[in-house]
Amino acid sequence: MILVDSNTIIQYLKGHEAVVSRLQAGSPRDLAIPSVVAYEIEYGTLKIGTSRRRELATELLKAFPQVPFDREAAENSARVRIDLESRGLLIGPLDLLIAGTALSREAALITTNTREFSRVKGLRIIDWTK
Repeated sequence: MILVDSNTIIQYLKGHEAVVSRLQAGSPRDLAIPSVVAYEIEYGTLKIGTSRRRELATELLKAFPQVPFDREAAENSARVRIDLESRGLLIGPLDLLIAGTALSREAALITTNTREFSRVKGLRIIDWTK
């Protein structure tokens, strides 16, 4: 399983050619969106998105299954936070939840935020913009 981060979806909505082609080529069976990412996309498009971007985001969120933030994701997120705090390498609170969700599913995470997510031990990250 491969999970898609919000910044990758934003690159898709902006028309980044490499991201658009890879996301469209991907199978909905292989790709999923963490529920925390769905929240981030919903918030962003409601707050500042155009009606066209809102339509695109809605269609995209419908096209891929969502992975819920459940007990396993919560436990993994807590472990990640403890580890990062002990090393003085904090990341954003929603990124903690996304990382924990990916780890709980043994999934790779497609993201452009490699600097922050690379701090998370055991998290496989992929950047489609490079």
